[in-house]
Amino acid sequence: MNRVCEILGITKPVVQAPMTWITSPELAAAVSNAGGLGILGFNAGFETGKATPEETAEEMRKMVRRTKELTDKPFGMNVMTSAFDAAGFSKATIRMCKEEGVAVLAAIGTLDKDQIREWKEAGFKVIYRDMSPTVASAKAAEEAGVDILVATGCDEGGGMPIEETGTIVKTAIIADAVNIPVLAAGGIVNEAMARASACVGAEGAYAGTRFILSEECRAALSVKEDILNTGADDYVVLTEGDGYLKWRSTPHKTALEAIEENRKGNLRPSTGSFYAGMLKGDLEAGINTVSSAACLIKGIDPCEVIVNELARGYGC
Repeated sequence: MNRVCEILGITKPVVQAPMTWITSPELAAAVSNAGGLGILGFNAGFETGKATPEETAEEMRKMVRRTKELTDKPFGMNVMTSAFDAAGFSKATIRMCKEEGVAVLAAIGTLDKDQIREWKEAGFKVIYRDMSPTVASAKAAEEAGVDILVATGCDEGGGMPIEETGTIVKTAIIADAVNIPVLAAGGIVNEAMARASACVGAEGAYAGTRFILSEECRAALSVKEDILNTGADDYVVLTEGDGYLKWRSTPHKTALEAIEENRKGNLRPSTGSFYAGMLKGDLEAGINTVSSAACLIKGIDPCEVIVNELARGYGC
């Protein structure tokens, strides 16, 4: 049996990446019902942000319960490691996950071995994504007890690693270095790309952009159409977070202004509002961030179709 499926209790080794506002109970449940693992991202299903960790956790509790109404299959929660959680939002959410029986944490951020061990002792399955993964960080995560690693290459959408190593190479070197299962992240948008990642050691996909172009994703239709209508040569890449991350976007106002700021030496340009841009569809208000392979997506499909196609690339 595929090890990702065995660990997570699913039938298709496809994990939907947690894309903050544009995830929802409906999206996560649709992926899980199709045999993959849906994940609730930060502010999934929210219409407004919450001021405190406690308010956020209670609103997320509603989303967890709504997801349970829509699926009896496993699903996960996106959380941050301690270095990225100074305000305690993830800490409060994890307490809620324990109470509600959410068994899988999809963690991002700098590795905290003690925290990983604490999560494992609490009974969670942990999928870990280093923002800029290396062989050293992968080995450290395995030693800490992480169940599944995400090998993120610069082909991904969202916060790309600053290192310019593509997904296939990144997957190959990490899969070669560890004994736990590896998910490929970045450009896994169809069966062919999934199969390519499987050839170098991936045992499943961690897919974001492909699920934006799903019927169940609540991203605005204008955002989906923008992705479908943007050519491979038209994406733009900006640097943000004092050089810690890069973002690929379709070419609109916020992204173009950020690139101009980069040229002036500013490595903390505004990326605008993810809420106003990708959720509500104001393409000038925020970046529309996508994988480098987004041009290979040909339509807006049900999650079941997407999960089945990607899973075929892993022989499932």
